Amino acid sequence: MKIASRFTVFGLVFLFLLAAPSVISAASFEFSATAKTAFDKMKGAADKTTAAKLTSQYAELQSVQKLTLDWDSCIDKLHYQNEEAVLATRKRIKEIDANKLLQLESAVAQAKKKYEPLFRLYDSLNQQLSIAKSFKDKFAISLLKPQVETTKAAVQLAKLDIRSKEAALKEAKANTAKSIKKLRDQLGGIDSIKVKIKASKSSVSTTKKYFTTETSLLNQAVKKGDAAASSGSLARMLSYIKLINEQKQKTYAYEQQTSSIIAKVDAQISGYN
Repeated sequence: MKIASRFTVFGLVFLFLLAAPSVISAASFEFSATAKTAFDKMKGAADKTTAAKLTSQYAELQSVQKLTLDWDSCIDKLHYQNEEAVLATRKRIKEIDANKLLQLESAVAQAKKKYEPLFRLYDSLNQQLSIAKSFKDKFAISLLKPQVETTKAAVQLAKLDIRSKEAALKEAKANTAKSIKKLRDQLGGIDSIKVKIKASKSSVSTTKKYFTTETSLLNQAVKKGDAAASSGSLARMLSYIKLINEQKQKTYAYEQQTSSIIAKVDAQISGYN
């Protein structure tokens, strides 16, 4: 179990490392050395107000982009924690009342084994009595009949005991199944959250496309030395990044909701053990 758990953790870390570079490259924009030189030259040729605005816009863009990466880091960390936690919780749900049910099943099996000689004896006496009756052996009948009656009463009590233990097992299984369904239904609330996360990611993906397109327009404007167009592109890029961060914040909140659901279910599971 420990080896399997470690493998899962390592696997998740590996997937995160694979995903990390694409996240960073998709979320971050910075002028190349050539473009930065052209940008500084354009600012130098602009009036002080425009130059200050361009400087402020670019600095804010870098700052907000860093926030995007911070959100990605927080989301990824919590997401992988939730993935591990929900697997462990599902396993714990499956094991609810396992020992109790095992004991009840064992009690039924032991009772059946315990009364097996009695049932065999009862069958044997009945057969002997049946043979005695077929031969009309009054003496044998007189000896066997009381034994059959006495054994029959014991058999009835034995069967009652077995039925009682079987009923207890059946009831316990029904209660356990009900508890498991209740907990799984609660855990199923995560599925609706996953839908919301998917929608947020889709929105981020769409906005990133707009952002990428705008970076091309910005580079063209800087190359032409068009300060007004460059400022407009920076403003739109900043707006896109802020929209992305809003969705990232929502995604993180959804992951927190997932954590809360798992914690709530775990607390209830503890009450069954």
